[in-house]
Amino acid sequence: MPQDRIAAILGPRLPGKACGLILDEIVARYDDILDRLGLDTFAYTVTIPDAGFLAIEDAVRRLGFDSAAVHGPGGSQPSGGISLYQVGTGLVTLDWTNPSDDRKQVTDRLAGEGFRHWYLSFDIEGNTSLYARYGKAEGYLDHPEPVDIPFTDWRDCLGPLSRYTELLVSGYDNEEEAQVDITAACLALIEAESGVRLNEELMDSHKSVLAISH
Repeated sequence: MPQDRIAAILGPRLPGKACGLILDEIVARYDDILDRLGLDTFAYTVTIPDAGFLAIEDAVRRLGFDSAAVHGPGGSQPSGGISLYQVGTGLVTLDWTNPSDDRKQVTDRLAGEGFRHWYLSFDIEGNTSLYARYGKAEGYLDHPEPVDIPFTDWRDCLGPLSRYTELLVSGYDNEEEAQVDITAACLALIEAESGVRLNEELMDSHKSVLAISH
């Protein structure tokens, strides 16, 4: 299935049952990828402009760095940096350092008016975090569910991702064992919304690395 067709196929005109079947297939694929790669930590973002093209050079400026901080493909690339991939009209970042708020604050700069932006991380303690921003609309999910005072149901925090509530509910351990891996479910959600697929082919493709000091 062509990647640039996924978002259209999952549009509102598709019957709910068929939409669920396609999502099930995507979740199963990510289950296999995560199992095969055996990842301990990662942070993954996808940023798609509503119009036009987000080039790596423009993304670096949005991130608050100059061109000297970017090491292009083919040359020596620093460890501990953030990898940048040009995918279609948008940009993908991959960060293999254990996720932290300060590094997320860097990639959050890619979000804003005129862009759809997704962030997904998995840390060494097994916590999964999902954040999305469509212009000004924001949504997020943390798993396991944090203890908030006063309590706010995580379903109320999904914002523009609420159409995926049923899928995400199946990744939570509540009264019965979770039916899907929550990280695989979040990756499937990002692919369905953006049309961008995270796989070994993307990871092995040409990339630039942004050297950051924190």
